[in-house]
Amino acid sequence: MSEVLVNRDEGVLWLTLNRPEALNALTNACLDLLTEQIHQAATDSQTLVVVLKGQGPKAFCSGIDLAERGPMSAQDKGRQSRRVVDLVRAIHCSPKPVVASIGGWCLGAGLELALACDVRLAAELARFGFPEMKLGAYPGGGGAVLLQRIVGPAQAMEWLLSGRHLTSAEALAMGLVSRVTPSADLAAVTAETAKVIASLAPLAVAALKESMRITASLPIAEALEADQALRRPLDATLDYAEGLRAHREKRSAVFIGA
Repeated sequence: MSEVLVNRDEGVLWLTLNRPEALNALTNACLDLLTEQIHQAATDSQTLVVVLKGQGPKAFCSGIDLAERGPMSAQDKGRQSRRVVDLVRAIHCSPKPVVASIGGWCLGAGLELALACDVRLAAELARFGFPEMKLGAYPGGGGAVLLQRIVGPAQAMEWLLSGRHLTSAEALAMGLVSRVTPSADLAAVTAETAKVIASLAPLAVAALKESMRITASLPIAEALEADQALRRPLDATLDYAEGLRAHREKRSAVFIGA
């Protein structure tokens, strides 16, 4: 049985962490499979959006599999952490939007993967945490970098040092997730969100994601210029012409990615 289930449906690539007996903890094999799929999706014209989820109701992902990591040498631990960083970067830099559908526990490296995603949807019963400080380390797969950019440095530092678990309501208030749904509705809400994103013009979606990625750390004047460099080419696309035409004709636009 594969540690990652791969399914495609109308432009949506579903990647499901498939180790429910281990709360979907990440092994080296799992990290490699996910990274491969994210890289393939980046250049696949048939993939319009990626959804990352966990198998079963108990966990999205509980982090690195400590049973595998425990006996590793320091060098092997470092190589595993690099695998996490490479996956986080692949998600963050992918031109395809990635949605995290978070049910149950979302911890450690699992939370780092979620932070790299563009949209984070959570079930009411979801719980979030970085336990690394209590283990004598700190999140080494990009968690400390990404968290402060999403929730701000003050909240990020306090939470990382505390090692406490956040409820879904706390995560929503902090801006860690964009939406919380009843647990029974998470799958349907995720599918509908992915469907909406998949219906948009692919070039516009990719440009928007790139703009938000590169302008976040730029001074405002530079950010505005970088944003314009990405936005203006869309005016000449067939999809923009189709969007304007569909608006006039009061119908849904049909985009072709050109």
